[in-house]
Amino acid sequence: MTSMRTLPQSSPTDETPLVALRNLRVGMPAPDGGAPVIVLDGVDLTIAKGEIVGLVGESGSGKSMMALSMIGLVPPPVRVLSGSIKLEGRELIGLPERQWRSTRGGTVGMVFQDPMTGLNPVRSVGALLTESVRRHQRVDNRRALEIAEKALLAVGVPAARERLSAYPHQLSGGLRQRVMIALALVNDPKVIIADEPTTALDATIQAQILDLLRDRLHAAGGLMITHDLGVAADICDRIAVIYHGRIVEEGPTADVLRRPRHPYTAGLLAAVPHFGSRGSRLEPIPGQPPGPTRERAACSFQPRCKHARQACALAPALVASGPERRVACHNPIEEAAR
Repeated sequence: MTSMRTLPQSSPTDETPLVALRNLRVGMPAPDGGAPVIVLDGVDLTIAKGEIVGLVGESGSGKSMMALSMIGLVPPPVRVLSGSIKLEGRELIGLPERQWRSTRGGTVGMVFQDPMTGLNPVRSVGALLTESVRRHQRVDNRRALEIAEKALLAVGVPAARERLSAYPHQLSGGLRQRVMIALALVNDPKVIIADEPTTALDATIQAQILDLLRDRLHAAGGLMITHDLGVAADICDRIAVIYHGRIVEEGPTADVLRRPRHPYTAGLLAAVPHFGSRGSRLEPIPGQPPGPTRERAACSFQPRCKHARQACALAPALVASGPERRVACHNPIEEAAR
């Protein structure tokens, strides 16, 4: 893994968090009219100004749904059931769509996972960027084009003026992702959410995209969603590990990756190839992650956990486990057993 940075220490009471999710529950009505099917179950997470928080976990764990909840784009029939999402102390849940449109793309920028579906295929790059600029900055079309060109140059798009007239299908995968990032950053948002922004990119382009995002995320504050622990180690100040819609471990990046407390985090790390491991077998986590379910009383990771015991019949709470660390486990991994 690449080198990890340590975020300067500060008390959470020093100032209002940039973003605060409290007991967020997201789900969908059950077909039989019974208890709802839960996608996110009681998520608590904060992001400070200038901080990059990484959200890691297997596919289907709820990472993208959390991001969509934060920008008011939860796809029906899924909906926010309860809880709170605050931006600088302002409650976002329950906002009318008109206010969501002024927040989305202006105050909160989103880099979607797949630029081919995130970009409108029948709109030129210039049309997509200038529409966002004019909606949020109230400038004329000429000034909007200047801002759009500047945004493309800032993300390393060559021949930016010519690219304004191009359509997404005329660009390479790396250029499409740069356009997606430019669209997220063009209005200087306070919060940036990046959902698997380097998926399907080759290593060289991935490194360039991460360098670009690192600077911009630190200039504001943001959430980096990834399944790649190497990416999280390189760019994130703090990591939250999510499993089956619940945060199971959280803490400073270096501490979590070097000293995992939750068996799931340790399992993710054991399944990652690294230099010096040639000839050794990786250790996949046995079984499969569960899909969305109704209310569950037991620990969701229990069927796959070699540390499971009788107490795991009750779901553990996410509690403090040392300085700046939280873990949701009845039997966390101790230093001697790690």
